[in-house]
Amino acid sequence: MLKILSQRNIKENWDTYKTLLEATSEATEGGSIITDGGSEKYLKGIYERLMNPFNQVMNLWVEDNNEYLLLTKLQICEVTERRTLVLYSLYRIKDVDKETLSERYFEAYKVISKFARDNKCVGMFCYSDLDYFAEMAKQTKDWTNVITRYQFYFPLKLK
Repeated sequence: MLKILSQRNIKENWDTYKTLLEATSEATEGGSIITDGGSEKYLKGIYERLMNPFNQVMNLWVEDNNEYLLLTKLQICEVTERRTLVLYSLYRIKDVDKETLSERYFEAYKVISKFARDNKCVGMFCYSDLDYFAEMAKQTKDWTNVITRYQFYFPLKLK
């Protein structure tokens, strides 16, 4: 089951979490566009948000068996003021079999969606390059009303 990590835990284990978050941001084709080729500034921003006691919009989660690390961010639309939860980054720390993978997906959905509802979110966003999430969305559509969309990013070179 996923649980939010305390600021103390994050601080004490930041070197480990930082390495995993860096691997996540650069694991897929084009993923390094998020970090602009260097992850120090990107990771520093995440750490500052996670450590800010007055701004609890970003949370780092870990699965009980240390199989997954998840980074989420609550966001509020400036126009509509509607709240959404963005599943910002997910990293599988340990290899698991296909059955365990499915179990973790459904368990995580229950925990994360409850957290989102408790924080008055109207929805959740997840951007992923993994085909696995598209397949799981098809399986859960009957009970979650998942709308599957793909996000495309076209980086432009500045002159």
